[in-house]
Amino acid sequence: MVATEAQHQIVYASSITSCFPGSELLKDRHIFCTTGLFPQELIIKFPNVVNLISLGLISSYIGTLSLYRTVKDGPHSWQHFSTYELPNEDTLQNHVLEMEAVTATHLRVVIESGFSNFVCVYRLEINSKDVSSTL
Repeated sequence: MVATEAQHQIVYASSITSCFPGSELLKDRHIFCTTGLFPQELIIKFPNVVNLISLGLISSYIGTLSLYRTVKDGPHSWQHFSTYELPNEDTLQNHVLEMEAVTATHLRVVIESGFSNFVCVYRLEINSKDVSSTL
């Protein structure tokens, strides 16, 4: 399953501008651009409990990215499960971050540092499997 507005919803974006609303990132035509301070974060809510399999990311200038999850009904009681150091590339950073079937109701994506004052996320794809019926 690939993240779409109908399946997953961004419920919080730390950097908000009228030109680049973070809540619209899951739509192909929008990007998330930071305001120059770190950390920056996005919180994604899933309609049910899911196993996270991978996170596809097209971005620019992200240095360190940390991922947190929760299985609570709301976005609280976060558990850190992975940190990625992305290379500084002259072109877009295009990465698939593999996960070991992490169970979650919410995903917190934290940009800890960047190679520039401003970083952008151009695309975010979440590969997941609904496991709510197996609980």
